[in-house]
Amino acid sequence: MANKYWWNISAMDCKPKDNNLTDFVVVVHWNRLATDGTYNARVYGTQSFSSEDVTDFIPYEQLTYDIVCGWLDNSMDVEVLDLNLAQQIENQINPPIVTLPLPFENPS
Repeated sequence: MANKYWWNISAMDCKPKDNNLTDFVVVVHWNRLATDGTYNARVYGTQSFSSEDVTDFIPYEQLTYDIVCGWLDNSMDVEVLDLNLAQQIENQINPPIVTLPLPFENPS
């Protein structure tokens, strides 16, 4: 099974007034998640936005999951995040470092 990747938006920080914009999203708090059906991986962070970059303002109450995910897709290197997640899953399947039981007993 190929890995499945998706965003989880945990919060959005807004400026109540930014020039003529109301409730403008300045920070999106995100998690990027992945699974292969058995193993799971996660990275998290924040992405900042500036009203100077706005071409089509969407009022806060009209924002959807897909719109905000589109912002993240367009403002971040999602390929690098997904490579990190794929590596996390691979490391769970084939751990690069393992802790073996000691081949001896410690003295009492």
